Amino acid sequence: MPVEFINFLEKNFFVFLVIFLRTLFLLFLFPIFAAPFFPTKAKIALSLVFALTFTPLLTGKFNPPSSFIELFLFAISDLFLLFLVTFFFRIIVSGLQLGGELVGIQMGFGISQTFDPLGGVSMPIISQFLYLVFILLFFTFNIHHYLIYFLVKSFYEIPPGTFLFKKGLFEFLLKKSGLLFEIAIKILAPLLVFMFLINVVLAVIGRLIPQINVLFVSFPLTVGLGLLFFGIMLIFIPKLYKLYFEDFVKFLAILLKV
Repeated sequence: MPVEFINFLEKNFFVFLVIFLRTLFLLFLFPIFAAPFFPTKAKIALSLVFALTFTPLLTGKFNPPSSFIELFLFAISDLFLLFLVTFFFRIIVSGLQLGGELVGIQMGFGISQTFDPLGGVSMPIISQFLYLVFILLFFTFNIHHYLIYFLVKSFYEIPPGTFLFKKGLFEFLLKKSGLLFEIAIKILAPLLVFMFLINVVLAVIGRLIPQINVLFVSFPLTVGLGLLFFGIMLIFIPKLYKLYFEDFVKFLAILLKV
């Protein structure tokens, strides 16, 4: 590392530290990066890289703390800001997982469980599959680029230590908390109607042809047709996800204007 750059970091140590902490909070709190499969050392190393990159760009753009006590107050403010960012995103993720769980129960996969690395608990396998598709589309739609842009832009619009939780923001989050059930219903509704029709058909067959063991036939039929219809639903899942990714990007823009 050049001597000039080391001297520059010594003069702007608190600027570097503030940038490092805000980036570190984001990586530790944001659901996709907060998962246990993302190593802690990698988060710290990535935060250092961002801090070293942004320090020359952001020096002089905000007032750095003059002491470690003031730095602590700045860190609390930044922690609260990034908690709101991750809270909104977790609403979307939770709605997705709830919808996947209900879909799995309708298809007969209620007993089939797999470990959820995000929440640290067991989740139905359909819910985990939808979450993996969600992560794939998160990077496909370049939402991580918007997240990096928000991180850099926040130092201009929300300087460290200046973020305040306003009433309008609280009301907005209360309204958006309904997304959890909205996403779950939108994922569940088509399959719920389809499975209901299958049950009606099986009930009619059971009445018309009593010799058929409907209970024996219904389980493989429900699973097979459920998986088939679920596969068809996957064609429309990216469009649904994109809508909520756009909501998240809009929320980031609202935070920058607060």
